[in-house]
This record gives sequence, structure tokens and C-alpha cells, in this order.
Amino acid sequence: MEINEIISQLKDKFGNSINVEQITEKLKGFDHSKMSFTEIIAKLKDGNILGDLDGDGKVESTIDELKGKASKMFGGIFGK
Repeated sequence: MEINEIISQLKDKFGNSINVEQITEKLKGFDHSKMSFTEIIAKLKDGNILGDLDGDGKVESTIDELKGKASKMFGGIFGK
């Protein structure tokens, strides 16, 4: 599976808020052509790349992730 195809499928599954640069960097050096999409997702989740919606490098509860994302989008009015 080519990296562009992986990115496209990830956007379909997780939305456009995924970090394409981090995903590309994490998959660099791996033969992802032999990996299933499920294995790729697991690898990215292990690296805290998927599931970290607010980009702070930590996978937190869904509420905290959404508060962090909203804070970045709206200038901190949500108190995170």
C-alpha cells in the first residue's frame, strides 16, 4: 500500500485533522506494502499519532482531547 493511499484511508476513517507529516515520518523505513491497514493503524496508535486530536503528544480522554483541540482552534477560551 502506497503512503498516499494510507493517508487517504486514514483521512476517511479519522477525518482531516490527522497529522500527515507525523504519519509519513512514522511509516518511513517500514515496508508498509506488506502491512494490512489494521496493522498500520495499530502502529500509528502505538506511536501516539492517532488518537491525539489536540496534538500535544499525549492521548487523553476524549473530552480532554476535544477541549485541547477546541482551545487551539478558538484561542484558549475553553480553558485548557
